[in-house]
Amino acid sequence: MKFLGFFDLYLNKNNCTRARKVKLLFCSLLLVILFTVVGYRTISLASIKKDNISKIANKDIKPNTFQESLRGNIYDRNKKILATTINTLSLNINPQKILDKRITINKLLQIFPQLNEKYLLKKLNTNKKYISLLREISPREYVRLLQAGIEGLIIQKRLKRIYPNNTLASHILGGTDVDGRGIAGIEKKFNAQLQNGKNINLSIHSGIQHITKKLLSNQINKFEAEGGAGIVMNAKNGEVYSIVSLPDYNANNYNSILDRSLFNKATKGIYELGSTLKLITAAIAFESNLINEDEVFDVSKPLRVSSRVITDFHPLSYSINIPEVIVHSSNIGSAKIAEKFGPSIQLKYLRSLGLMNKLELELPELGRPQVLMDKKILTTMTISYGHGISITPMHLASVTATLVNNGIKVDPTLIIAKSKKNNQQIISQKTSTKMKSIMRLVVSNKYGTAKKAESTGYLVGGKTGTAEKINPTGGYFKNKNIVTFTGAFPMNNPEFIITIMIDDPKGQKFSNGYRTAGWVVAPVVRELVTRIAPILGIKPQLENSSKFYKNLFNYKIRGKNNGANL
Repeated sequence: MKFLGFFDLYLNKNNCTRARKVKLLFCSLLLVILFTVVGYRTISLASIKKDNISKIANKDIKPNTFQESLRGNIYDRNKKILATTINTLSLNINPQKILDKRITINKLLQIFPQLNEKYLLKKLNTNKKYISLLREISPREYVRLLQAGIEGLIIQKRLKRIYPNNTLASHILGGTDVDGRGIAGIEKKFNAQLQNGKNINLSIHSGIQHITKKLLSNQINKFEAEGGAGIVMNAKNGEVYSIVSLPDYNANNYNSILDRSLFNKATKGIYELGSTLKLITAAIAFESNLINEDEVFDVSKPLRVSSRVITDFHPLSYSINIPEVIVHSSNIGSAKIAEKFGPSIQLKYLRSLGLMNKLELELPELGRPQVLMDKKILTTMTISYGHGISITPMHLASVTATLVNNGIKVDPTLIIAKSKKNNQQIISQKTSTKMKSIMRLVVSNKYGTAKKAESTGYLVGGKTGTAEKINPTGGYFKNKNIVTFTGAFPMNNPEFIITIMIDDPKGQKFSNGYRTAGWVVAPVVRELVTRIAPILGIKPQLENSSKFYKNLFNYKIRGKNNGANL
């Protein structure tokens, strides 16, 4: 207060000129302070690193109102990301705000050389106020846009679905459309949950998926085949560790892929899988109680039924029992077995094994089996060795699991949390033990058709199948085959199922011109078991150990010329 009084007294004692000088001095001081603050702020902004420009300009980015929340992730069984969503920026522009279109086009071409002048000129010569130029630009490109000072830019924030492993498990994952909605695979099946931000945990093992694909791809290339499918599945609870369909595709480019690559051969494609179906025939024979286990069937000459003549690839000159029918893969023997139990019993078991309907697997791409049901004896006979019945490789894997899982039904699943024990008994435990023993002999016996699948110490067992490929216009291709192996390991206590199919292999010099399942598919199984067994924690067993033949029967299998005593 004393200061103010002194100031008033000073002004009163001096003339108006001095008062004006004091006011001018005071205003000048304020201006100096103001310019100092503004200058400091300007220097601060100028010194900001280029990488931070995008952060400062975030207020210029308009969010996409149609994608407000992140889509849930998809993980494999080991919590590795198979699909996720990231934020990206899209480049749009308002042509009405551009001062000089030629200058703007030149600036855009310097930043985005993938664009061309004609395209930009056409885009900008419009009366519209919103034009989309690029759906995605990088942060570096965004910074360059800011530095270029282009008028009318509209930068929008978008969500982009990415698949870090590119082609890995692409047929399982599927894809999304431009608006982020699932249109195939798991993305479509669980679209509602994923859209709500829920994560999906699959039973798939990325490592085993990669190994299966690599080995299958190598063999397809060796035999110049059209493609193939490979499945690895838990034999007890149906959890699928690997589903491979080749050719495959990069899931990041789903919307630009050809239909041929998008087709899932493992779960959607249906095929006549040949002699692998003889396993079902043998199991039905054991269960029906209409055939004595020691009963033999004459396979020494072709079997004529109506207009069809049934023959064997490796003819035998004597009668053989059920295990020998499977090990030697006799069409004649299988047909005669089926004749004894008839069409009604056959269809009953095909239905109970799930071969009349689509699987309840968590994918939209599922094939429905086609089975001839006219109940003619010829149909019953041909179905017994895999003709007249078309199924997916995944159906075959499911059946194989049921046969070796003490006869209890196994339903495949891609979701870990969903796997549960099924108590539906399809065949007896005794029949299952017989089947495991026979399947082991198909690989281990010197007369077996799958000797090349033998993996020392791992007791692989299974069945091969070589079938003529169906001609879509009718009949069969005489020079095109579908070759298959389905089996399990270790056969004394099966833990995993392996089903491999290769489409139209060509005979090679190193295979002596053969293109059968024993030459084409069995070697893939051997390599696959050797590679994945350590990952799965399955240790090799010594052949002379007490556990090696535990729970397996020892059937005697005769060769081509040693049936004279019968």
